Amino acid sequence: MKDHLIQISSTAGNDIARACVVREYLQARAFESLQDSGVFLRWAFVGGTALRFLFGNPRFSEDLDFSLITPGKEIGFEPAAVGMRRVFEREGYDIEVKVSEKKAVSSASLRFPGLPRDMGFSRLASQVLSVKVELDTNPPVGARVENTVVRRHVTLNLCHHDRASMLAG
Repeated sequence: MKDHLIQISSTAGNDIARACVVREYLQARAFESLQDSGVFLRWAFVGGTALRFLFGNPRFSEDLDFSLITPGKEIGFEPAAVGMRRVFEREGYDIEVKVSEKKAVSSASLRFPGLPRDMGFSRLASQVLSVKVELDTNPPVGARVENTVVRRHVTLNLCHHDRASMLAG
């Protein structure tokens, strides 16, 4: 899969565009891992990346933001983060995952050391590409949930807040 990412990112016009393609691909693969683990039965996709993936907003966001659909229904954030790490490791990526569940917003930082150099948009072996995943455990009252099938490098059936709920947030 890493070879596939090298191939699709090589068609981007410049280093900034290559970095965006690589990050979006990694985000889509993280989504696929979360989808396969069943979290979209309990989590709704929200935030800037949701607006881009679902509604074509041109703003690029690095974070994958989620909200619980029902408060108190989460069984732990760490198993989802471990699942994402396993998927990327199986595909040959070097990945570091740091999880924090100490606050109302659980987070995982997926760090890919050396990937910018591997993908050809950096000369520095020390450069890291990161994707942050956050889960708000206090969902907003009155938010409506929808499901949308999206094709972004992979096919995803994303559970998300409707546009009005996201824009209100």
